[in-house]
Amino acid sequence: MESALLRRIITGVVLAALFLLPVFEPHQFFLHMLSLVAISATVALGLQLLLGFSGQLSIGQAAFYGIGAYASGLLSTKLGLPFPLAFFAAGLIAAVTSLLMVPITRLTGAYLAVATLGFSILVYLVLKNEEWLTGGSFGLMGIPRASFFGYVLAKPAHAYLLCVSVAALVYFALLRLERSRFGRAINAIRQNEDAARACGVQVTLLKSQCFVIAAFVAGLAGSLYAHQVRYLAPTDFTFWKSVEILIMVVIGGMGSLFGAVLGAAVVVLLPEALREVGDYRMLVFGAILMAVMLFGESGIAGFLGQCLKPFSKR
Repeated sequence: MESALLRRIITGVVLAALFLLPVFEPHQFFLHMLSLVAISATVALGLQLLLGFSGQLSIGQAAFYGIGAYASGLLSTKLGLPFPLAFFAAGLIAAVTSLLMVPITRLTGAYLAVATLGFSILVYLVLKNEEWLTGGSFGLMGIPRASFFGYVLAKPAHAYLLCVSVAALVYFALLRLERSRFGRAINAIRQNEDAARACGVQVTLLKSQCFVIAAFVAGLAGSLYAHQVRYLAPTDFTFWKSVEILIMVVIGGMGSLFGAVLGAAVVVLLPEALREVGDYRMLVFGAILMAVMLFGESGIAGFLGQCLKPFSKR
């Protein structure tokens, strides 16, 4: 109970600091980078549901991320749809597309990973080659900024608050889901799928639902990304983007929503912080990731939990 109370206090303090940050008028580039962290954290939270909660190794989140981004961008530029409608439509389109993945939810381990990888490559090829729809290699340009009822979020601080708000809502929604009957069921699947099926758990249905929810969350994040950078290219959603999202979850700590947020912050901000190193930047980044993996499956979140144990006892 004491440890749970401490986690709630830390979460509240972090959220308050994030929402109050624009008051101190930080540099616009800093706010832009934090917006990208919030967007990446949203995608990583969706993958955490798949990998950390239900034990499904997916390397296809970049596909749903890209589908959401292009859907929101096209609906805004071609049809003139308002941002709120394009935002939710992006999540719904990604979720509906994920229904194509339902047959492969029977697969496990490396087989599932390869199947989702194939889907990710397929989506990338569509984004790159269907110029009539996506702009092809030239990308999709002229995406408007996010707006609400005619008020355009032109200031970086306003766009930052939007991204953080969405990430916070997704975080608490998945936290509530984790503690529900659904969350306990998918956790049982992760621990022992055969035992869960023997207890009457509808394994295939629950795993499919996890895919749909994760795709919906990735689609929402893709919409935020489209209206944040205002230009989309197929190279933003390659196989390596899926690997990057997977790294966020693993180094942050599998099974920890807060760990997914920490992993997103590390993967997005650390390469920028290492720019002064020059050509050795990615070498140092890789070495740091290897060092972080020494924490084990619990990742950064688990390491911080161990550090805070003395305080929770007090």
